[in-house]
Amino acid sequence: MGKYEHISKARLEEYRLVADDPADAVIEAYFPDQKQALWSIINGLEDNGSNLAPEALPSLQHLYEQMQQEAKGFSVSLLQQGQAFFNAHASDIMLLLGLLSLPYCYAAANGAEVLVRSKRIVEEPERRLFETAEFVFDVSAKGAFGPKGKALPQLLKVRLMHATARWYAKRSGSWSVKEWGEPINQEDMAGTNLAFSLIVIRGLKKLAKKPSSKAALEYIVYWNCIGRLLGLHEELLPKSNKEAYLLERNIRERQFRASSAGQQLTSSLLKYFEQATYNSPIKGKSQAFVAFLLGPEVARLVGVSTSRLDIATFQPYRWFFQLQAALNRRSDSYALALKQFRKASALLKP
Repeated sequence: MGKYEHISKARLEEYRLVADDPADAVIEAYFPDQKQALWSIINGLEDNGSNLAPEALPSLQHLYEQMQQEAKGFSVSLLQQGQAFFNAHASDIMLLLGLLSLPYCYAAANGAEVLVRSKRIVEEPERRLFETAEFVFDVSAKGAFGPKGKALPQLLKVRLMHATARWYAKRSGSWSVKEWGEPINQEDMAGTNLAFSLIVIRGLKKLAKKPSSKAALEYIVYWNCIGRLLGLHEELLPKSNKEAYLLERNIRERQFRASSAGQQLTSSLLKYFEQATYNSPIKGKSQAFVAFLLGPEVARLVGVSTSRLDIATFQPYRWFFQLQAALNRRSDSYALALKQFRKASALLKP
């Protein structure tokens, strides 16, 4: 296993007690009295070339400057490779984020505890999906890390949202660090980063797309860049496909189990999918589709109960995807996926 051998399960246990000190320092400085001022400053950042408002406190200035410096060190060619991968599979990736990546994350019982405490996630899963989609589009666009890109403001916002969730969870009186670790800790963040990279690649294979090992690694490395700016420690950023596989396996074996929190989150998501797919080819079968993508064991953990017959109905879909791929009949692109997203998101606006 080479130099990745030290990411053992014991080491991951240590990471459950590590959060994100620079981001937490910002929230401690602004909360609770100045939280509106903080979000006003964050929402004022239009692109990577924007500067923080002069009244930003030192902790916020330090964090953003740190992120800017980190981003300047990224290889332009590596960023372009990751963006090209997204562009080639954009529509499928966005589909997989909702039907696979999110319920996969909910199978991590300890991590699900902090998520289920957000009424917005449980009661408005569509908002969670669309906010996640907007984030992924912004950080995956061509030039996302250039002066006019939007990656840095989005990443800063998400990083501080994580810190906000930690602040509230630890003051709720019901959070047990001993039982669950720090809210949104390093192990949970590493698992989520893999859900948006490695697990998406596995999902593409289930849709009969066959990205090469090289292309798969390029996308994982791209999400390493994103993970680094979200506060993930270098040790938790896999440098090869094998390292990604080993890290995902260790986290899954440590954290995946049935839980009421994970099942509640998944149930809320599935109810939305049933409504959203009413006029689609998978009307009434979105639950079976999720089970097909997750696999029987993970589906069971998050409470997706379908019969083998239900899941088997997706084999014809798989053959259809294979035929599409072989004949090259369906093109995909960032622009096409973004157009579909904007059309769908417009329906959410009051």
